[in-house]
Amino acid sequence: MAEIDRSLTFRSFLNDWFVVILIALAIAALLSGWWAYQVNLVPDIEEEQRLSEQWSESTSFRHSAYVEQESIPFPAGETVANRPIYYTNISDELDGTYRYQYSADSGTVDVETETFLLIRGGELEDGNLTETFWEVSEPLASGSDTIEPGEAHTVQFTVDIRSVLTTIATVEQQLDSSDGIVDVRVVSLSDVSGTAEGETLDETYRSELIMVVSPSTYRVAETNTVDEVHRSFETVEVLAEPSPIVAYGSIVLFGVVVMLLMSVVGLRYTGYTELTDEEEELLEITSARQRFSEWITTGEFPSEREYEQTVLVDDLEGLVDVAIDTNKRVIEDTQLGVFTVLDDAYIYIYIRPDSAARDWLVNYADTTIDEFDEYDF
Repeated sequence: MAEIDRSLTFRSFLNDWFVVILIALAIAALLSGWWAYQVNLVPDIEEEQRLSEQWSESTSFRHSAYVEQESIPFPAGETVANRPIYYTNISDELDGTYRYQYSADSGTVDVETETFLLIRGGELEDGNLTETFWEVSEPLASGSDTIEPGEAHTVQFTVDIRSVLTTIATVEQQLDSSDGIVDVRVVSLSDVSGTAEGETLDETYRSELIMVVSPSTYRVAETNTVDEVHRSFETVEVLAEPSPIVAYGSIVLFGVVVMLLMSVVGLRYTGYTELTDEEEELLEITSARQRFSEWITTGEFPSEREYEQTVLVDDLEGLVDVAIDTNKRVIEDTQLGVFTVLDDAYIYIYIRPDSAARDWLVNYADTTIDEFDEYDF
């Protein structure tokens, strides 16, 4: 069967479903337009946590030693500071400074510090004493200040290394035991109260300077200090900016839907979707051809056999009824565009409206088939 033009199928579809398509596109235009409006002109409001205030506190240690005995690398009277190691023979005292300060835009803080020497014996693991066998505490210094932001509260102290060695030796002699590890550290306890950035303070901070002491040398192994950052947040409402894909995509989608809607309406009112009688008949033939395909066989129009009468049938469905009644098959000549049912004395013909031989077959329908031989198709 000859294929009908795809544009005819498309026009028929638009003609039959125009109202449904129009309503669907109108709804799609409204929805896409509303979406584009919401995305681009009415952005979402979302809550965001923003840093409103920030201030900090910190403690630190500095240490040094005064050289009392002359030596080649270290002249007498020199002060060496923050050294990795000190030598007891030339400098037997460690001078230290403990410092507390805070950074803020506003506030007043009272700081009171007690600094003492802590000597302990026990089991040490990762710099921490896990078990304490004995402990000796000696006060070193104290001080108090009221400070503003950026100012520093300091306490100076001195550790007598020979006194530390003597204390350790005396304790071990009295206990008659040197089991465990001896831990020596300077501890500063600061009581801090007041206000900073509108926040009320009432804290106690512990800072430590850990030492390793031997009869010939001593050094500061590490320090445990405070480094506190205080943050205040506030909840603010901000506009949620859509992504460019969503923003521009919504506009493009709305434009495409509107163009389709206008195109469909334009095709309708320019007459593009209107079908002629011949086009409607062709569509009906196509539908009937699909429904009755089991009764139809393709072949060639019989140009040599004579029949008493040629009968024109109005439509393909009627020709199929004839085939059913006569128990014959429908022969389709796709080249001529003709459907035929061959009976003993009659030939039943249905001629497609787009058949190239339509006029000829209609004019000579009542003549015998052999009279058509002079025509070349």
